[in-house]
Amino acid sequence: MPLIRLPKTILVTASTLVLLLLARHAIAADAMTNRITDVFPTFAHFASEKRLLAESICKKHDQQLSPDATNLFAAAQKNDWVTSSNLFFAIANACRSPSGAWSPPLSWGPVAETYGTYELVHAWSPEFLEQFGNGIVKSIPAGSIYFGGSEAGRFAVSLFSQSHSQGRPFFTLTQNALSDPSYLTYIRDMYGDKIKLPDDNDIAKCTEEYKKNAQARLEHDQAFPSEPRQIRQAEDVRIIDGKIQINGPVCVMAVHALVVKLIMDRNPDRAFFYEESYDLEAIEPLLIPHEFIFKINRQPVGTISSEALRADREFWTHKTDSWLGSSLKTNTTIAEITNFVNRTYVRNEVKEFKGDPRFIKDAEARYAFANLRCAIAGLYAWRASHSKDPAERQRMLTEADFAFRQAFVICPSHSGVVIRYANLLIPAGRISDALNVATIGCELYPDHPAIKDLLERLRAMNALKSEPAK
Repeated sequence: MPLIRLPKTILVTASTLVLLLLARHAIAADAMTNRITDVFPTFAHFASEKRLLAESICKKHDQQLSPDATNLFAAAQKNDWVTSSNLFFAIANACRSPSGAWSPPLSWGPVAETYGTYELVHAWSPEFLEQFGNGIVKSIPAGSIYFGGSEAGRFAVSLFSQSHSQGRPFFTLTQNALSDPSYLTYIRDMYGDKIKLPDDNDIAKCTEEYKKNAQARLEHDQAFPSEPRQIRQAEDVRIIDGKIQINGPVCVMAVHALVVKLIMDRNPDRAFFYEESYDLEAIEPLLIPHEFIFKINRQPVGTISSEALRADREFWTHKTDSWLGSSLKTNTTIAEITNFVNRTYVRNEVKEFKGDPRFIKDAEARYAFANLRCAIAGLYAWRASHSKDPAERQRMLTEADFAFRQAFVICPSHSGVVIRYANLLIPAGRISDALNVATIGCELYPDHPAIKDLLERLRAMNALKSEPAK
């Protein structure tokens, strides 16, 4: 059965984290066992640190750590998955008032991070979890600030840090919750004496700044309907009774992009790194690839150097070769790629497979690594669409195409990879290539509505293209 993924329209803030973990819990429960893995000692140390942090935060605010939280940390350290799970959902349910309002205790941050990390330890093969988490940790200089986006990008990196609670070797924040009051309280309690973080007034100012900008763009679109729209797709901005209203994840993450910039301004002596959650328009011009993730520059990057592009290709080619064998070259066609994917993932013909068979079986790892590569491909595609130099545009399109192909062979059922790659191919007139990609994606994930819609649209386009001229 394909992995069930919540759509990108749902943000992993403190409250929606519960929904995400409930969904994953239902899927993974049968596969989870009480095995001790190679990474469990690392997790046990992590859980111990989170317990000490929770106790310290409660003491700072003259509160007591609840018995449920105390017992959850103890169960996690003993590798008691069932007890940990039951206690986590009991704590999460208690955070909901009868009216549905979300009101978590001060210990929620350490509790949620412990349980979210524990899930990864159970769901992933240890070797790939370590490759992911430790790979990112080793790539980031000490003293930096890192914004995680995905579950793995947040929890696996926290797990393999020397001390996430103390910000060693760097400080890890989740970009998805930067306007969540309970999360802001948590990170200020955890890191507040080491790095400069925004307060509630700062968040309010960022929100108002975004609203003013969004209102101006909306008014432009209303006044000049024949000009290109300035409001982005899925950006829910409305004026009701003379007041601007914003809703939905695109708007929330646009506010978070301003918060990221604010944190950068407040910490001028630190370097910044980023793992994509959403493709943030305000952040894109500042990014360059940095192994699995991105480095955020303080000023917009004019062009990505040839050296950086070469390093990116070499890094990811080494990774994909070790996972899948040397199946993808620069001149490998889409037909050859889809044949490989069909044999390996659809028909499960692995006799001639030259890669690591454990990687093929680890759907969680493949999804996460494909997500990282897809984000880098997306940056190249964004730069191509914004370049006015034909040569530079083609250079970025070439890199985007290659990176998307790597992401696709890593996890061809990843809806984001399938859709974003097809959207790169369609404007270039490569309808048959896009159709091949979407067909495989739909075979592996037949119930995904967006992939189904894409496939139907491509079939119609291909049929129209094939009709003889009249």
